[in-house]
Amino acid sequence: MGLKNSDKNGTIYCMEFIILDSALKHGVTRQSIMFCLLHFHNYIVLTEYPLKRMFAGFDHNGNALEIAVLGDDDDHLVVIHAMKLRPQYYYLLEETSYEL
Repeated sequence: MGLKNSDKNGTIYCMEFIILDSALKHGVTRQSIMFCLLHFHNYIVLTEYPLKRMFAGFDHNGNALEIAVLGDDDDHLVVIHAMKLRPQYYYLLEETSYEL
């Protein structure tokens, strides 16, 4: 199971995330990354090959985050980037995507 198995609240299940050190360089914790990915608000596809997606959502403290994830196997995803949500991605919080 993977991102295709989400409920209408955007919660995803049965995922294995590998969080690279590069994802931590902006001060976002592993706990915040995991919370945001498990309860993401929306996402976009940045590149098709390799598949890179940018997720937008909130961490457990309500901080808006952007998280870049590599992987076309939805059971094993690699988190390569995480930081405070930049203005260019604010629109991702305006609409909710339930389909992956």
